[in-house]
Amino acid sequence: MIDFKNFQRPQRYIGNEWNVVKKSHSGRVSFCFCYPDLYEIGMSNLGTHIVYGLLNRNPDFVCERSFMPAEDLANYLKTSKIPLFSLETKTALHDFEVLGFHLGCELNFTNVLHMLALGGVEIFSAERKDLIVLGGGIVNPEPLAEFIDVFYLGEFEEVADRFIEIFHKYKDKSARLKALAETEGFYVPAFYQASRQADQYVFEQRYSYARLPQKRVAVKDLNRSFVPEAWLTAHTEIIHDRIPIEIARGCPNACSFCQARAVYTPYRQRQTATVINILQRLYQGSGSENFSFLALSASDHSEIEELIDAGLDYCRKRRIGLSLPSLRASDIVGRLYKKLSSFRKASLTVAIEAARQPLREALNKKIDLGVVFEAAKILQSLGLRQIKIYFMYGFPQETDEDLLAIGEFLDDLYRRSRLKLRVSLNVFIPKPFSLWQAKSILPEDILRRRQDLILRNLPRQRGVSVSFSSIERSLFEALVSRAGREFGKVLYLAYSRGVCFDGSRENFSFGIWKELMEEAGFDYRRCLEEQTANFPWSFIE
Repeated sequence: MIDFKNFQRPQRYIGNEWNVVKKSHSGRVSFCFCYPDLYEIGMSNLGTHIVYGLLNRNPDFVCERSFMPAEDLANYLKTSKIPLFSLETKTALHDFEVLGFHLGCELNFTNVLHMLALGGVEIFSAERKDLIVLGGGIVNPEPLAEFIDVFYLGEFEEVADRFIEIFHKYKDKSARLKALAETEGFYVPAFYQASRQADQYVFEQRYSYARLPQKRVAVKDLNRSFVPEAWLTAHTEIIHDRIPIEIARGCPNACSFCQARAVYTPYRQRQTATVINILQRLYQGSGSENFSFLALSASDHSEIEELIDAGLDYCRKRRIGLSLPSLRASDIVGRLYKKLSSFRKASLTVAIEAARQPLREALNKKIDLGVVFEAAKILQSLGLRQIKIYFMYGFPQETDEDLLAIGEFLDDLYRRSRLKLRVSLNVFIPKPFSLWQAKSILPEDILRRRQDLILRNLPRQRGVSVSFSSIERSLFEALVSRAGREFGKVLYLAYSRGVCFDGSRENFSFGIWKELMEEAGFDYRRCLEEQTANFPWSFIE
């Protein structure tokens, strides 16, 4: 028995949260949802709660959770030869029938291998006998193809019942994988042959029942989709402590650089009555007093005004908190101005991306900077003190004038509004399925020059704070998101050298990754160049 009091933040490992589900494994299919990051990050992810609730509502299925342990506990497990376990029953990972990994962040891929090893599970899928490792939430699965038995491509709510049915009907691993491969949305890498020939990524079926092309599966009706009403409420502070309520999924806009628009297509929204009903059930079932409406583009919801009115009315009567997602500046100036005065902490988050109109037009980013100035004045009159602003740089066609205009805009906005400006500048990454997926990411030296040019022209006022995303981490994220199966050799080398938690600036070292890629014979520069042929993800529609 481990005494968790001897480790940092022991609440990460205790379990027993409000609404936790504990079932006997006897006679049930056992599934462990694995999040390859710390507890406080994984428990802030809506997908964690959806999968946990979806699977546990079936009486013959048990779903438990495991998170990547921090370094102190991970080292203890290794030296004590204790396998990584689930929170609910402290069952070792190797004793489950299925492990389901959330794979939404490329920087956490080595954590997946570490969790498998810590749990006593073979790292390579070809070496596993009965246990199945499932991966979901991923856009390009190929870098992990050697380690994951089956990927699910899409929104799990739509196929959860079929997934459960397959595991009840078939007990043999090969039969389960075949049945999954025949089901739309499930991709079994071992059933396909993939290779890189010159500039082409060649992808072929090995068996007739292996689907090609693969299709991402989307929830058809968000009003009828599953909502985890018995919300797992953590005992410790997590990254996002408000319970999110999806008011819409997807985005009707088509920004050239945006991956989320394509991944979560089509755009779907929940009706006001459905949202308020969900809010009521979550409030009654969770004990929480803080909620938020969640959407990629809340301003595009056709009933956003009614939603705000109804949500505020419900929350005021019960003295509970409700926050809004970011809104378009034009809506703050227009139809939502009076409604925002009811929010004690109304805020403005503006994703401008580019400070000059010609570049914004190339990005298909529809925003008028004049409206941003007007919205800032309005929010100041409502008692707002701060605006968050997002820019991107590193676009192949941007000019020095585009970069210098960032500082000029910020200086102008600060002088006009006197609001605190919290500015984030992120490197453009040509992600799979975005409209600009084939573009190159600029070389490191050019990105540093452009960053320096922006820095030299930023306003020096105390009320303006600026943060830049790491250039090296952006380059790495780009190459992993665009890599094929050959990158698996690099991942395994990195795992064997102890590389983990690359999502944090303190742990990430691009220098180490460059050495590992050279050792593995992997030419990472090819992944960063403009793509002209088949992509490793081209088999997915």
